[in-house]
Amino acid sequence: MRLRLVDGEQVVVRTRAHRRTLLPALLTLLVTVALMSFLLGYVSRGSQPEVIRHYSHVLSTLVVGAGTLTLVFGTLRPVLAWANRVTWLTDLRVVRKNLLGAPQPVIVPLGLLAEAQLKQTRLQAMSGAGDLVLHHGAYGQQQRTVLADMPDAEHLHTVLAEELGAYRRAAAAQHARRAREAAVTTDRGSLNV
Repeated sequence: MRLRLVDGEQVVVRTRAHRRTLLPALLTLLVTVALMSFLLGYVSRGSQPEVIRHYSHVLSTLVVGAGTLTLVFGTLRPVLAWANRVTWLTDLRVVRKNLLGAPQPVIVPLGLLAEAQLKQTRLQAMSGAGDLVLHHGAYGQQQRTVLADMPDAEHLHTVLAEELGAYRRAAAAQHARRAREAAVTTDRGSLNV
């Protein structure tokens, strides 16, 4: 998956959520497979009462159906969601985009970014992950975007702060240059009068 860049824009970091977010999906997989195996073995056992033996094919189908639904929604869906969502930090913006699904990516231009905070739970800190909370907006309308479970969050927070500082310095230099050019143009105009 590629990000369309504007002229002069460069990708600084490309990442996705930390792999620790897949632990619930792994746990769901293990528990579901174990439970399905036990129930299928229990239902198909020959020493069951006549009623269970008579309906064992129906019960087996129900166990397999429920297990399949649990695997699809508890394991496959979270894994695909993790693989589908990518976050980029460029020298001009932060972008979170899905390969498939939601067509509108989350885009936070560095020019509108007021603050980036790092929040970590104890579990996140143990794995080096963390949530980056971006406060952004203009004209008094502030928004909050959370980049959840980013890997190596402290480093990403530092890189984001460095890129934001570089962006602000470049914007200030460009503003000063335009002000000087406007002053020179105004001085030339007053000399011609």
